[in-house]
Parts: sequence; structure tokens; C-alpha cells
Amino acid sequence: MRSRAYKTLVPLLVVGAVLSLTGCNVLKKLAKKKTPTGDTSSGGTGTFNDFDAFNKSDVSRFIDETRLFNETAFVRVITFARTAPDNGGTIVGVIDPDTLVLKHARRFGNTLITFTRAAFPGKRFAGWVPDSAFFFPITPPPTITPPSTVTGTGTGTGGTCSMKLRVSGFTPSKSTCSFNENVRSNSPTTLFFPCNGGGATARFGSQLFSGTADKTRVSLSNSSVGTFSGCEIRTTQTIAGSTPVLSYFLSETIVGGSCKGISTCTARASMTALQ
Repeated sequence: MRSRAYKTLVPLLVVGAVLSLTGCNVLKKLAKKKTPTGDTSSGGTGTFNDFDAFNKSDVSRFIDETRLFNETAFVRVITFARTAPDNGGTIVGVIDPDTLVLKHARRFGNTLITFTRAAFPGKRFAGWVPDSAFFFPITPPPTITPPSTVTGTGTGTGGTCSMKLRVSGFTPSKSTCSFNENVRSNSPTTLFFPCNGGGATARFGSQLFSGTADKTRVSLSNSSVGTFSGCEIRTTQTIAGSTPVLSYFLSETIVGGSCKGISTCTARASMTALQ
């Protein structure tokens, strides 16, 4: 009797041990199952790893920002991208007008974007810019002052006035840059505008600048497309400021053609408006 009971008990003990081990393995697998992260609505912390940028670890992120998920947009005015919104942090880079960028988040009048830089081909950078960077600037109405401050013809506030525009201190973004501009070789030139303010023109060689001007403010621009080594590049030049000290800015944008290995440049200069 003792021998039969022993023989029956041994298989039962073996089966019990196997079932116990199997149950442990199942529990271990369930314990190893990952809990989803990144969903702030369910209490997840979120890692903000939602875009690819060379300097991603340097950029400030906020739990109350609104995600935009790679929305495309054009920056319309020259602006600085920074590591934090509201002119905070450090400057990441200067973004030229008409630059295509990707939007990733928005917070209180600022937008987090990624963009490319000509000096670092193949890399994207991230930074915060003000929302105003995505809109064309609004030119304020001209301020009318007595005509005696500017040379011109006519009486009262009528007639045509003029000023001499002279450029100095032309500074390219890189010493190897070459530009489609006639400003340096045709300076000074004459700016013509109504003495009471309005449409204005100034010609530097074959390039005509147009815009608005009065006796205290000037806003002019010129845009042209040229070909460099089979690559079509748009050159945009602007002259703006309060007389007699104006600023000149040139930017380039690739618009088509065979542009492999071609990078764009920018340039700045000082300009004076002389009577």
C-alpha cells in the first residue's frame, strides 16, 4: 500500500510544479508589458521626442504648449530663432524671408519650428520664433512734414521730392558669396517720391527699387531671379528705415533648376539718405 501511494504521489507533484512555473512565467510577461507614455490626457509624462533637430536637447519645451505636428509654413520677415520663446534663451540662427519651415508647437504668441541652415547641409535646427514672423509686414501710413527738409520741386506739400541714397559697409554672410546686385557699383543714386509722401522709386543700374517714402521714412524693395551654375536663385533686396540712416538687406532663395551643392547667402549694408 505504501509503495502504490508513493508512486501515485510523485507524478502529481511533478504536474503541480510545472503548472506553478508556467503561471510564474505568465505573470512575468504581463509585468514586463510597457505602459504607454506620452499621452498627457491619461497622466503620461511625454518625452517631446516628436521632431528631429540637431539641437533638440537645447530647446525649451512646455507642458501647456499646443502640438502642431509638422505643419508647413513660410517665414515672411527676417527673424531670429531662439532656444526659448519671447526672446529668451540663445539665438539658434537667422531665418531669411520666404524660408519654408515646419511648425511643431505653439505657445502664447510663439511657435516652435525646425529649419535648415546653409552652413550645415543635411541638418535641421529647432527654435522658437514669434507668430508675427509668418506674416508680411504692414507698412504704416507716411508721416507728412513740411517740405523744407527735403530738396524737390513744387510748392506746399505737392510736387516731387528727391534724396540721394549712398550705400556703405556692404557685409556678406560668407566671404565666398557673389550676388546679383547693382547697389554697390551704382551708389549713390536718386530716390524720387511725392513731397507729401507716397509711391517711391530708386534705380541702381538696371535694378529698379519701388515702394513708399516721405521725408522721414523709406521702404523699398527689388526682387529678381538669376541663374548660377544651372540653379535658379531669387534675390530679394530691401531698403528701409528712418532718414537719414537706412538699412539694406539682401537674401537669396532657391526656386528651381539643378541646385545640388549650391548654398544661398545674405548680405547687409548701411545706407544714408542725403539731401
